Formats: sequence, structure tokens, C-alpha cells
Amino acid sequence: MPKTRPLQSRAVRSLKFTVFLLFGFLAFAPGLRAQPAERAVTLEEAYRLALENHEDIGVARENINQARTDLTKSVARILPNITAEGSYTRFTESKSSGTGFVTQPESSTAAELRLTQPLYSGGREWAVQRQAKLQIQSETKGLEGATESVMLDTGRAYYSVLKAQKDVEIKRAALKRAQERLEVADARLTVGEVTKSAVLRAQAELAGAEAELLRSLNNLDNSKVLLARLTGIDGAFNLVEPAPQGAVALVPERLIERALEERSDYTRLLLQEKAASESITIAKAGFKPSLRLEGLYSWRDQEPQTTFFQKESASGTLRLTYPIFEGFLRKAELTDARSEFREAELVRLGLKRDISVQVNEAVNNVKAIDSLIESFRRQVAFAEEDYNMVFEQFKFGVATTLDVIDADTVLVSAQTSFASATYDLEIAKLNLKFVTGTLVDGAAR
Repeated sequence: MPKTRPLQSRAVRSLKFTVFLLFGFLAFAPGLRAQPAERAVTLEEAYRLALENHEDIGVARENINQARTDLTKSVARILPNITAEGSYTRFTESKSSGTGFVTQPESSTAAELRLTQPLYSGGREWAVQRQAKLQIQSETKGLEGATESVMLDTGRAYYSVLKAQKDVEIKRAALKRAQERLEVADARLTVGEVTKSAVLRAQAELAGAEAELLRSLNNLDNSKVLLARLTGIDGAFNLVEPAPQGAVALVPERLIERALEERSDYTRLLLQEKAASESITIAKAGFKPSLRLEGLYSWRDQEPQTTFFQKESASGTLRLTYPIFEGFLRKAELTDARSEFREAELVRLGLKRDISVQVNEAVNNVKAIDSLIESFRRQVAFAEEDYNMVFEQFKFGVATTLDVIDADTVLVSAQTSFASATYDLEIAKLNLKFVTGTLVDGAAR
């Protein structure tokens, strides 16, 4: 045995050197790769980039443009309609009667100028115009809603990257501690204080710490990919830790009232409900008479001119139309419009109740996570002190390998829980602002 121990020691030292090189590569290589083109991004900049680049914002703006076009169409139905028409007819031959009257010319040219002005159609045209204006307001609220949704997704992704970065720091520190334990186990094996199994256990824990670090690095890369997708950031970037969000008055009743005032989706449903009521007015207009004015100016020329030919004429017509029977179409349209109004009312009522649930859940989440943070902070402090004490005992043979590994496991778990709760609290506050409709105002401040 004394002869084989130096060989074992050299093998362990060789393995230790290899692991040390691997640790150094994992610890420093990512930073070296990111240094040349790394970009610092703040939360405010991430919001700005997301609002500039995200497709949902562009789609919402196009919806507003389309609604404005619909308003122009509704106004066009009220304005007079003027049309001009011209024609030229060539006959095979001119014809005349036996008494010398020309009955068919050789050629004929005609031009008409027609004006049509709707005067009354049961209030349909004005209801359509009011409905178009409501649609513009609704799509404007849709843009606000898209802005809030994009900002919420961006904020969540931002804090997820920060959480992943913190997890990488924790796993790198765990890997460093595993390396220290292997060195101590190797030294104690050399002097014969522990058996080979202690070194093997330390090596296994080191390999596990390496795997955990690689998993955390992969999670960080995936989190950054999602944030880059939302914001349109190209190349490597690093996030700037934002200041904690301010405290929120956690009074559910007041927050629900504010949500009903500020939520763009609820306001949009109110506007859609009003638009649905205008559809009832439009359907009722089908039962009423319509009145329009028609004016016609006509000019003709013939070669040769027929008997009783009139070169110019002008006329005006006041046309009243009253529908009598159309196969119950108007009744079906009115029934459908009333059903759509009731549906819009029920959808709004459903969202109102959902808002109450969402606000209460968001408040409870903020309270729960906030109360956990202090417990996790104390847990981290106790776990750090415990690990340091057990590791010192392990150096002098008072504690076993299992003791120090258990202490490290508790420390990693406490650090991870504390970091997760810290960032989860910020995400919970973002979600509370979102469900109360104040996310945009809070970001602006």
C-alpha cells in the first residue's frame, strides 16, 4: 500500500489539475467571449425596444387605420353621389317612315350627369357613423392593451434573464466549493485520514456541480433568446439590475375599482357594447321608409336627328321607398342584432368578474412572496454559516464528506430560493400593475 499511494496521489493531482482547467474555462470563457460586442440593456430600454419592434403593436396600429377608413366610408354614405355616363351608338343604317319621319338615326351620342342625395333612411346612416367612431375608440384601446401586454411579456422576460444570471452565479460558486472539497479530500487521502471513497465522492459531486452549471448556462441562453425576440436586440447583451419597484397599496377593493377605470380591455368591451346597441338601431331602420333626391341632366346628339328629338333635358325626382315584405329578412337582422348586444353585455360582465379574481390573485401573490423573502434571507445566512463551519470541521476530520455535501446542498437550495423569490416579487408587482391597468403609467414614471 505505501508504494501505490504516491501513484494514486499523482493520479488524483492530475485529475485535479484537469478539473481546475475545466472550471477556469467555464468560469472565464463566457465572459471573454461576450466582452467585444456586449451591450448593456436597462429595463426602460428593453420596454422601448419592444414597443418599437414588436409585431403586435404594428397590428394594433393598422387596426386603428382600418377603423378610420370605415369612418370615412360611413361619411361617404351621407354625402351626395354624382355619376357621369356617356355612350356612342352606331346603327347599321338610318330608318324613316313612309311619311318622312326619321325613326332611327345613323349614329347617336348621349351623356348623362346624375346626382343622388339620401335624405332619410330611418337613421341608419347616422347610426353607422356613430358605430364607426366607437370602433376607432375601441381600436385605440386595443393599441393600449397591446402595449401593456408587450410590456408585461418584456418585463417577465427581463427578470427571467436576471434570475437565470443569478442562478449561474450560484452554480459557479457551488462548483468552486466542490473543487475546494476535492482538494481537501485529496490532501486527507494523501496523509491517510480518509479512504479513496471520500475522494471519489468529492469527484462525483464536482462532476454534478459542473453539470448543474452547464444546465444553468443553457437556461440563461434560452432566457436571453426570448428577451431578444421580444425586443429585437441583436448580438450579445448584458442586463442592468433595475432598482426594486416601489411598494403597492394592497387594498383589493380599491385596486378593483381602479382596474375597472383603467383596464383598456374592459373599456374596449364597453365601447363594443355601445357599438352593438347601434347595430340594433341599424336593424330597426330597415322597417322605416327611405327618402332620397335624384337629379338628372341628359344631353344627346343624333345624326340624322329623329323626329321629336330632344337635345337636352333635366329632371329632379323625390323618391320614397317603403319596404313591405322581404321574406322576414329584416326581422332576422333585428333578432341577430339584439342577440349580439346581449352577448357583448355578457362578455363585459364576465370580464368584470374576472378582473375581480385577477386582482385578488395578484395581491395575494405579492403578499405571499414578500413574506417569504425575509425567511429565505435568514435561511441563506444560516446556511452559509453552517457550511463554513462544517467545511472547517471537514478539513480537520471532524465532519464527514456527507456532512459537508449536505450543508452545501442546503446552501444552494437556500440561495436559489432567495434569488427566485426576489425576482418573482418584481414579476408579481408587474402582474399586479397589469391587471389593474397601470403598467404603462408605472413604467413611464
